Amino acid sequence: MEWKSDYFTYAENKIHYFHGDGDKNPLILLHGAMDNGLCWSPVAQKLSENYRVIMPDARGHGLTEILDNSLSIDLMAKDIAMFIQNLKLETPQIMGHSMGAQMTALIASKYPELVSRIVLEDPVIRFNKISKLRKGLFKFLAKIIVSILIKGSYEKLIKRGRKQNPKWSDEELQPWAESKILFRENNPKILKGILDNPPDWKDVFQKIACPILLITSDKGITSDKTARSIVDLSKECKWIKIEGAGHNIRREQFERFMQEIQDFLVP
Repeated sequence: MEWKSDYFTYAENKIHYFHGDGDKNPLILLHGAMDNGLCWSPVAQKLSENYRVIMPDARGHGLTEILDNSLSIDLMAKDIAMFIQNLKLETPQIMGHSMGAQMTALIASKYPELVSRIVLEDPVIRFNKISKLRKGLFKFLAKIIVSILIKGSYEKLIKRGRKQNPKWSDEELQPWAESKILFRENNPKILKGILDNPPDWKDVFQKIACPILLITSDKGITSDKTARSIVDLSKECKWIKIEGAGHNIRREQFERFMQEIQDFLVP
């Protein structure tokens, strides 16, 4: 499917997004760090049969242009809230992966009137506060990891991605590699802003009123302890743990992932 490419502008910021046509119920897909909207392509292709799929590029990623280059989960959530309001999307469902799952949870908490239900794929959530020393260490390690992940030509990225992720399809690898090049052309240093002033996630989940589907894996980032805390804090949360996958659950266990989200989402 050929996705349309458009921009939404507010406060001199240009939020880029890909989308399908039609008057079906809107479904917004929010990507993880260093990815972009098209990294949802295989999932979006399948879901486009029943939904109007919309895939924004988060600030600092893809083709989105932010005037002051500032980045935080709070600002990223605000971008999507403004996006929903100005495009007059009627209580869309939102699904997010990793960083995108953080954004999704925060949108549902701060702007409950804009969302009908959410899906969180291996969200990067910490309920305990991080000390300044550990935060500094995380930033240092993140800088090294990011520089490694975005290094190389498109061909080298594809080769490395195929070697490191043998379960990924070519349909996943192509947009993944392209997103790394786009991220490299932006300002990779702003990614550290995600670690600054994180939300109080306990408060966030207590305020979410809509149904939640939490999807984790046996080799992902979200621990069972964190998942249970999310379930306990939330008003309505279904937790699914998928075996045989890492942080990128949909890319490694596509059929099972799709089965779970299609059972949860409302057409």
